[in-house]
Amino acid sequence: MNKVLIAMALSAIFVAMPASAESSGYVGVGVGEAETDSNNTSYKIFGGLQVSQNFGVELAYNDFNGYRGQRADSWSLAGTGTLPLTMGFDIFGKLGATRNHIKFGNSSHHTDLLAGVGIGYNFNRNVAVRLQYEDFGDLPTDINGRTANVTNWGLDVKYSF
Repeated sequence: MNKVLIAMALSAIFVAMPASAESSGYVGVGVGEAETDSNNTSYKIFGGLQVSQNFGVELAYNDFNGYRGQRADSWSLAGTGTLPLTMGFDIFGKLGATRNHIKFGNSSHHTDLLAGVGIGYNFNRNVAVRLQYEDFGDLPTDINGRTANVTNWGLDVKYSF
């Protein structure tokens, strides 16, 4: 729980940072493969604010599809760090909090640490693609007392404005 609180505090710092002349907003969509108790196609929508060349904040919704015959999804808020490379490439990481949701009869939630890394390619100032790996921590405990960790490999398209 302390890790989650630290991640939320770091994310809040990024949100509170004043926007500068180089800040830009972005939105995007993604598709990937989530691993819960099985491998499932996942979908993602996200948006964020790049407050400087190296730091930003991102809010995302992920649909992991099936988990023990039920739907699994997540809302997350993370601080991001980006290191520009050459020829339009960059590497990035994210650290934040995620609220994982499962519907087993009654809805069940679990808040956990979100961590991710990836590589991006910027086609131009506005359009980029990203390949990333994210660990969303544990899903909520099911009615039999079992839980599973959820991870996701994803390919995203991002539009900056």
